[in-house]
Amino acid sequence: MAITNGYCTLAELKASLNITDAVDDTALEAAITAASRMIDDYTERFFYANGTSQSPVTRYYTALDAYTINVDDITTVTEIATDDNFDFTYGTVFTTSDFMVEPINNPIKGFPYNRLLAIGSYIFPYQLPQAVRVKGVWGFTAVPPEVNMATLIQSSRLFGRRQSPFGIAGSPEMGTVRLYSRLDADVEVLLRPFRKNGGLAK
Repeated sequence: MAITNGYCTLAELKASLNITDAVDDTALEAAITAASRMIDDYTERFFYANGTSQSPVTRYYTALDAYTINVDDITTVTEIATDDNFDFTYGTVFTTSDFMVEPINNPIKGFPYNRLLAIGSYIFPYQLPQAVRVKGVWGFTAVPPEVNMATLIQSSRLFGRRQSPFGIAGSPEMGTVRLYSRLDADVEVLLRPFRKNGGLAK
C-alpha cells in the first residue's frame, strides 16, 4: 500500500530501523499511515496541505460575533464569502482589504493561521448558522520536525507490534513487558506543543 499523507517517508523509517531490503515495505508503509492518523487524532489537527491555491478547499463556519471567527488551520485564504439572508448563495464576497488573518506571527513559528477578522466593508453574519464560507489551503505547509520524529517512533512501535499479537513483548527467560495501546511517552512529549486544547488551537 502507498503512504497516504504520512509524516515520514518509507526511506526514513527503514533507515531508523536499519532495514535494507524491501520485504516489509508494505507493512512499514501501513505503519507510517496509521501512526500519522494517530497523531492527527491526538493533536486534533493535521500536518499536510489540504488543497492548493489553484484548487482551494471549501469549508463552512458559524461566526460567534460580527468581527472574529475561529477556523481550522489555514495557510492560504483564497476567498471569504457570507450568506447574509440564509438563502445559501453566499453573495457577499470579501476583498483582501476586508479581512485579516491571525495570529499574524504564526508562520514564523511554522504554524498556520486559525482566526479571521472582518476589518472592512463587511461583517460576519453571526446570527445565522454556517453563514461563512472560506476557501483556501488548509493544514500545514510542511511537516514540523517534531511531528516527523514522533511518526518515526510510533511507526516503529506499530511495525514491531506484529511480533507481539497478544500485547506482550519479551520472553520467559529474559522477562516480559506489556505493550500499551496509547501513544509512546516520547511521542506525546514531542506532540504536546501542537495539541489543541478543547478544540482551540494554541
